[in-house]
Amino acid sequence: MNSEITEAEPSKDPVVIRRDRIDRLNTIAKRTGYGLWAVSVVAFFAGLWSSLTSSMHFVSGVALVVGSIILAPSIVISYGIRAARREDRAANQPPSPLDSPK
Repeated sequence: MNSEITEAEPSKDPVVIRRDRIDRLNTIAKRTGYGLWAVSVVAFFAGLWSSLTSSMHFVSGVALVVGSIILAPSIVISYGIRAARREDRAANQPPSPLDSPK
């Protein structure tokens, strides 16, 4: 898990707790999606080296489609979580002397 949060007590913030829980579930979803893509590729090449039976074709196609359905929102969610953590870090940093108006 990422330990990018630098707040004093992030465990008491319900938003951070929920974001971390979503991040854990999202990590599982990404691993599942990429795993299904790997199953699809292995089934496809196994079918090429042997005879491409209808069951190998079915496994390859279903694994590719289901993996894509799981992986697409997971990638978008991971970008959102990363942006939220970056925004939290920026909000918790003291203002820079260059940022103050003259």
